[in-house]
Amino acid sequence: MIQRVFFFGLLLSVCSLGAQSLNIPSISSSSFQSNGTEKNPPSYAMDGRLNSSWVEGRGKDGIGESITINYKNDIDFRTIAIYNGFGDPKRWSQNNRIKRLRLSTDTGLEETINLKDTLSAQKIQLKSGINAKSITLTILEVYKGKSAKSTSIAEVKLLATEEGSILTPPKNTWAIGKWKTPSNVAKISLHNDGTCEMGYETAKMLCTWTEKGDLVQVQLEDVLPLTNTDKLEIRKSKNGKSNTFEINGKFEFVKSEEA
Repeated sequence: MIQRVFFFGLLLSVCSLGAQSLNIPSISSSSFQSNGTEKNPPSYAMDGRLNSSWVEGRGKDGIGESITINYKNDIDFRTIAIYNGFGDPKRWSQNNRIKRLRLSTDTGLEETINLKDTLSAQKIQLKSGINAKSITLTILEVYKGKSAKSTSIAEVKLLATEEGSILTPPKNTWAIGKWKTPSNVAKISLHNDGTCEMGYETAKMLCTWTEKGDLVQVQLEDVLPLTNTDKLEIRKSKNGKSNTFEINGKFEFVKSEEA
């Protein structure tokens, strides 16, 4: 089993207007799951954490259920960023995920959005820029979960452009390592909630990861220039070197014991 390795890096600057940073929204929903052991309110869909998710409470695939985001002042956005489904990678496939979503605003604008069946970040550029105080997202169609009939949204964010990170990285890093490149040191931090951070001292992006046998698969929010891909595969080096790993079968990743 591959050792899990993790890194620190700088956050990408979140792309939002400075004035909007104080325009904190209130979030409501048509329903949410609540039982004796677990509650999944709509606020979980915008708390910056992947392992907390809004789960609709009707339990019949959630068709027609919605989440509404209300701002005190108008916001301008052109991109909707979303982590589709329940955010915990171990539970993601059990719950429904959204296949089609309707976005509507208090100004009368309406647009249907098609989502991929993946937990990785999806950034959908809308047909036109939107200025509104109230935005409602309504479930129209779902990808079926393996067991549960409820539908979830792990995280959603409205962005002025397609740039910017959606999540707030947690502090529960397990271990630290460095990926040495000819001109810099790339770092990656994998957290036990399924999120990770990848990049250099000058640029960094958030990502999600899953473990597949001796392979750790990483899905980045954007393309990494060094690899020209948004996907990484990390596995033990075939030459058997201690604490050495291959990234995409090409680059070497060397574990570090730094705290």
